[in-house]
Formats: sequence, C-alpha cells, structure tokens
Amino acid sequence: MDPGAWPTLRRLLDTLVFGRVYRRLAGAMTSFGTLVLPASCVVCGAWDASLCPGCLARFRSATTRPFRAEAGAESLPDVELPPAGSRSGRSGRSVGAGRSAHETFGPLPVVAAGRYGSAVAGVLLAYKNHGHVDLAAPVAAALNGALHAAVPVARDQPGAASTGRDVLLVPVPTRASSRRRRGYDPVLLLLARLRRSASLPANTELATVVRHRPPLERMAQVLHGGRRVSARSVLTAVLSGGRGGQKGLGRRHRRANVLLSMRTRRRGSPAGRDCIIVDDVLTTGATINEVHRVLVTSGARVLGAVVIAATAPPEGAARRSR
Repeated sequence: MDPGAWPTLRRLLDTLVFGRVYRRLAGAMTSFGTLVLPASCVVCGAWDASLCPGCLARFRSATTRPFRAEAGAESLPDVELPPAGSRSGRSGRSVGAGRSAHETFGPLPVVAAGRYGSAVAGVLLAYKNHGHVDLAAPVAAALNGALHAAVPVARDQPGAASTGRDVLLVPVPTRASSRRRRGYDPVLLLLARLRRSASLPANTELATVVRHRPPLERMAQVLHGGRRVSARSVLTAVLSGGRGGQKGLGRRHRRANVLLSMRTRRRGSPAGRDCIIVDDVLTTGATINEVHRVLVTSGARVLGAVVIAATAPPEGAARRSR
C-alpha cells in the first residue's frame, strides 16, 4: 500500500469507529452478548454488565477530582521545584502551596485521577489483568482528566522549554511477557484511544520512546555499573522476568525489580524534549523513577508524571512528607 494512503485510511477508520451507526451496532451486539454470555460487574458482582451503573457512578465520582499524589512515594526522583506560590498557567492555581519558600528540591510532581480504593481498584484490576478491555472507556476518561490537570502544572516546572514543541506523553512500557499474556498494553491502549478521539491535551503528543531491556542486556548493565544493590535481588528479578509485577513488594525490592530494566528505543530519541510520564498506579514511584532515569540520561526534560490511581502512602512516609 502507498504510504501516503495511510492517513486517509486512519481517518476513515476513526470515522467508522466513532460514528453513531457503529456505536449503535456495538451497543446492540453488547446487549445480545449479555444474553448469550451473561457478564457480572467486576466490583459488586451484579449480573448483565461488566460494570453496573451504580459502580460506574462510584468509579467516576472517585476519579473526577485529580490531585497531587507524590507525597509519600519514597522512590520518586528528586527534582527542582517551582518557586512557592507560583501560579499554574491558565488555571491560576498555586503550585508551591504547602511548602516553605526555601524548599527548592522535592519529589517529581505526580497527578493522580483518584485514590486506589475499592471501586477504582476493582475496575483497574479487571481492565489490566483480566482482559476487560470493555472498561477502557471509563478508565480512559479518568486518565484524560488527570492529563488535562497535569499539563499546566508541568509547564510551570523549572527548565520547561518554551520552544513551542509538543510535550511528549511517555507511557511506562509493559514487559513483553505481560503483553503476550494480556494481548495488549493497558496504558498505551488508553492513550491511543484518547489520541484517536482527539481528546489528549493541546500541544501534547504520544511517544513510545522507552522499552524494556532483554534480560541478558539488563544483567550486563547491572554488573558493569557496579550498582550498590543486592545482586541476588536483581538476579531474581531478571530470571523471573518480572512475573507478578511490583505488587506485594517493599520499597527496596521494587527498586531492585526495575533497576536498569529500561532504555530508550533506537528510533525517535526524546533528547531536548519536554516529557510527562504516564502510568496506571503509583505506589512507591520506583517504576516512574526508572523511566525518569532513562529519559534524563537520553537528554530529555521530565516535567512530571500522571497516573490513574495512587495508593495511600504508608503512615510513616506521610508523616515525613508533612
């Protein structure tokens, strides 16, 4: 096929998929499917829908007020902060509130759509680990709200370029084994959906510029760098291929699990560009820290991160952040 025909074909497919006729047909097929293969709500277990109206309302209510979530995420990288009391772009909100004027460094700013509570956790786990791609619409809407709240804040960060170039939205990559098991990349699928519907914030661009290293390459990097980390922990993470992800691991083991596990792709270097990291859940920030290392090493500027949900920080970490 002629490469010049691809944009026309993409526009045609977008028109079909997002058109009224397709949506009505898809709704009718979904209703028919619930008769043949009944579904139950992923949160409360009610029949006839993957997410019942009541739980959908709870999910939306829990993810419609984005907030700053970096407090207590002890593995986030430290970055230079904007002056206390400065304003966030057109929103006019203070981005330095809650800290003293002499604090010039702190954790990377992270904006979350909601807290990792019962409804949010149920929806995210079903979408991410149980193949419920039919839940992509409400999850993408939650992510979109956090993105629109984060971009003005990110552009006020020290070092943000004023060249007029788009800010790169960099999704945290999924391991190849996880992508094969699921059949899709959860975060990339959401961002691609928002891009197709022209819902991404203005002057932003989706950029898949970070990938996972092959196990042998990663082990060679760890040994060559002489990192002060338990070789046994890193070796276990490499040999296991990251099975089970970060869930259930402590802060030290989370960092060892992702240490030097990523690098930039050979094409499309982000050097000299402003970037925002996008992930699904923030716990300690170890994964975001690794992506931040990769981007900064390649010459990019990381302005912040966006997640769909943030877990509540441990009591001790919250007390230290205050």
